[in-house]
Amino acid sequence: MVFSERSKNWLGADPTDPTTDFRIRGTLAFGKGTVVAGDVTRVTASGRRFRFRVAGGRTYASGGAWSEMLPKGKKWTRASALKYQPYELSEQNVNIFEPAALRRVLDSTKSTTPNQPNNGLTTTRYSGSVTTKALCAVSPSCRKKFGRQVDIEISWQLWTNDKGQVVQLLTKWIWAKDENSAGGGSEVNTHYSGWGSRVTVEAPPANQVAAAS
Repeated sequence: MVFSERSKNWLGADPTDPTTDFRIRGTLAFGKGTVVAGDVTRVTASGRRFRFRVAGGRTYASGGAWSEMLPKGKKWTRASALKYQPYELSEQNVNIFEPAALRRVLDSTKSTTPNQPNNGLTTTRYSGSVTTKALCAVSPSCRKKFGRQVDIEISWQLWTNDKGQVVQLLTKWIWAKDENSAGGGSEVNTHYSGWGSRVTVEAPPANQVAAAS
C-alpha cells in the first residue's frame, strides 16, 4: 500500500511555528496481517530529503547527515542506533495497523457523516477523540510513543471507502503548558491507497550500504 502525509510538531502554544514539518511519501509491505517492511522519503519544510527503508528487521537511511559521511560508492547507511519498526516510517499518532488500536479509536466516535468526497472517492467520515490512556491500554505502539504516564486527548477524523478501508486519518493533540513543560502539540494528516496491492520492499544492495557502526 501507498501512503502520503504531512506531519507537524511544535513546542509552546503556536502551531504555526513548528519545530518539525515533514512531508512523507512511501510504501508499506504486509505479511501475515501486519506491516513487515517499508520505504519512505521525508522532505523537510526547507526542502531537505531523507530516505528510510526497513527490510529484514534492519533500518537503512540515506540523505542529509546520513549521507554526508558515507564512503565513496555507498548510498545507504545502517547504524546500530537507527532502528525503526515499519509502522514508524509514518509519523501518525495512531497506528491503524494495530486492529485493537483502530477499534479503540472507532469506539470513541462522536459523529459519522456518509457520502463525503475524498480524492475522487465517496467515503464515510468518522470523528471523535480518544485519550492516550485509553489508547495505550490496547496499543503497544502508543505506549512506545507516549509512555504509560502521559494522558492527553487526541482528536481525530477518519475516512473509509465503500470497502471499509481507511483512506485518510487526521489526528491532533495539544499538551498544555504547565510548571514542568512548555507545552506543544502534533498534527498528522495521512492518506492511504492501494490496499491489497502487491508490494515488495527489499534491503538495498549490500555493496551500496556502509558498514554498520
